[in-house]
This record gives sequence, structure tokens and C-alpha cells, in this order.
Amino acid sequence: MLDNTHILYILISALIGALLLAGLALLRRPRLNRAVLLLTALITVALHYSPLWVDYLTEGTATVGREMLFLIYPCHICMWLLVISALLPERRGVLCRLVRDFTFWGGVVCGTIGLLLNENYDKVPSLADYGVLKGLLSHSTMIFGCILLLVAGYVRIRVGWGCAAVGAGLALFFIDGLLVNWLFDRFGLPSPNAMYLKELPFPSLPWINTVTIGIAAMLTVLLTSAVYEQIALPREERWYRRLIGAYQDIKKRRQP
Repeated sequence: MLDNTHILYILISALIGALLLAGLALLRRPRLNRAVLLLTALITVALHYSPLWVDYLTEGTATVGREMLFLIYPCHICMWLLVISALLPERRGVLCRLVRDFTFWGGVVCGTIGLLLNENYDKVPSLADYGVLKGLLSHSTMIFGCILLLVAGYVRIRVGWGCAAVGAGLALFFIDGLLVNWLFDRFGLPSPNAMYLKELPFPSLPWINTVTIGIAAMLTVLLTSAVYEQIALPREERWYRRLIGAYQDIKKRRQP
């Protein structure tokens, strides 16, 4: 799956994204960050639906695929959550933070998997095919936008918030998958295998399934956040110190 063309695309897109993110981090302009975030989110959505326009303009007709109408894959949900994250107010309410935290973690992880293990590229390994190219481009822009949430200061890496957000996001994936699969079954349509609840995402890699992906996601957030806190935060602000402090407060309140 990862041939020279695919690897070269990933390296070039990663370099361009890193340079843009570094430039935005150095400029430190909140309004510019917010504008770029919204623009990136809209470009990602436009790329997702662009085959409709390309097919119609080149062939005079366009077919609406099921992935255009339903949230079948995790990246579809992350794509729209990125739009929502860009439109949310500046305040750090609980809901805003949960949405943005999960968009960051889920978008980066799901987007990276979709970029590396791209099913369309596996079937047609050529960037000359627009359907393949737009799939890679949309994953690249989504990853860029999700990382920008961190660079722009909308997301702060913390163990508690990260795990809570990812847990809520995985529940959203599960509910969406159940609903979409039920709708297709209800109307007698071939199963879309939404959120990979019915079949393995990669038959050649049977150890990758919804359960192992969920566990891996939680462990990734937990370990990454814990390491970050250990390096970047003073001791009293680290997750285990806060947990100990909360336990001591509860213990004091229970004492007569």
C-alpha cells in the first residue's frame, strides 16, 4: 500500500503542513488562527464533496455515494467536528472543550490512519485519479486543522480532559455506527459497515478491530498526555498530583 508515490505525497504534505503551523505559531495572531482554522475545515468538507462537481462537469452526471449522505467512517465525523470546533465561541465551556479535545485527538489519529492506510489508494494507486487524490488531500487538510486547534491554543493537553473527550468521542462513533447500520438494514440496503462495527477495517490485519482501536486510542491519549504533563507542567499541576489533592480534599470533608 505504501509505494514510493504514496510515501512522497505523505512527506511533502507533512512538510508543508509543519511549515504552515510553525509560521502560525510564530505569528501568534488569534484572529488569523481562527480564520485559517475555519478555512481549513471548509476546504476539507469541500474536498470531500468535490467529486460530485468534478464528475458532473466532466461527464454531465454525478452519482451521490453513500459516504456523501451518511457518516460512515470515523473521519467523516471528525471532519464535521472540525467545522463545529472552528465555529464554537472562544470561551472554554465544558462542551466546547470536550468537542475540541476530541476533534484534536480523534482527527489526528483517524486522519493519520486514513492517510497511511487509504483504501482508495490501495485500489487505484495513482494520484492521477481524482477520487484518490481528493481522499489524500482531505485527510491532510483535516490533520492540519486538528493540529491547528492545539497550536492556536484551543486545546490543552491534559490527561483528564483528553481521556474524557476521547471516551465521549468513541461513544459517538459507536452510536453513529449502530444508527447508520440499522437504517441500511431497515431499508434493505447492503451494509455500509459503519464505524467498522460489522466487519474488520483491514482483513489482512485481524488484530485491528473496533475494540483494539478504542483501547489503543485511550492508551495513546493517556500516555501522550502523561508524558507531556511530566515534561511541560510543574509538579503540582500534573494529573497524579491533582488526583491525590482531590482525594485528600474528599478525605478531609469526611472527617468529623
